[in-house]
Amino acid sequence: MRFGAYVYEPEKAEGFDFHVLRVKQETGKRITPVQDMNSNIAVFADNVAAQKNKNWISQSLLGPAQFGNYKYNIYWDMVCATQPEHRAEQIKYIEEVDRQSPGIWLNSQYFADHGHCTCPRCKKLWKKSGLGWLEWRRKEITGYISQIREHVKKELVMCIQPDPITAYERYGVDFDDLAKYADAFNVVMLSKSYATPWYWEMLSRGFKKILKKPVYISLYVSCPGDSPKDVPPPTELLNTSVRCARTGIDGILYFATGAKKLLDFQKGVVNNFELRRRLRSYGGHPVQEVLDLVNNWEQLIQ
Repeated sequence: MRFGAYVYEPEKAEGFDFHVLRVKQETGKRITPVQDMNSNIAVFADNVAAQKNKNWISQSLLGPAQFGNYKYNIYWDMVCATQPEHRAEQIKYIEEVDRQSPGIWLNSQYFADHGHCTCPRCKKLWKKSGLGWLEWRRKEITGYISQIREHVKKELVMCIQPDPITAYERYGVDFDDLAKYADAFNVVMLSKSYATPWYWEMLSRGFKKILKKPVYISLYVSCPGDSPKDVPPPTELLNTSVRCARTGIDGILYFATGAKKLLDFQKGVVNNFELRRRLRSYGGHPVQEVLDLVNNWEQLIQ
């Protein structure tokens, strides 16, 4: 099992096997890639592009894919997944970033949610295709990912929502399609509470069963602007890590603002000796790998 740091700030945290840097966020903010950190790119979630080009925003009968439309779980602005200028610019950008980092991790590389997109271009493309609505959306997403794959020469990882059942209907995502082009999947299980670990364990087990490439999960440590009361306690994160690890997943990433927040998390985990002792009874080699990671952190922070 591999353990990763998934961060906003271009600084490597110690004690992890690999590092993922958010070089393009959903806000549209872009930063310079780092040569020894994988690059995470938000594709269609892009506030900057949407604000500059209002007619690019994905549409539905329930309104646009914009922050503030609470009919959907959307916390940024989403560009229509068939918008040709945005698609072309993103491929060019991804190709450039691929040259500067060891791998590309994509997120929001699909339709905004169910019912999207109903703009005139999408309606025209759909009718021209002769396909059913859902199958047309799948074809659009798979076709675009195949184009991206042609331009990414290194590792390509697909970040996906923690929805193992209705991703096709909601996002136009077919996991078997994406597995043809992806080197691995990252299930983004970000939450400000992991007080019910069996839920995350269940999701991990389901994704490990259905995905045909290595499966990583991401757990939430912090985001910029979080206060201590906003984030999961280290005990919940460690408990959930162990519960998910024993499902056979291939790795866990810890999602944080930067190296300092990850160090605070590592200290909180290391100092809970009673929890670490109890978790040894959860069984199996994957559980021991998580506990070995914490043992290594103990040596690191002394």
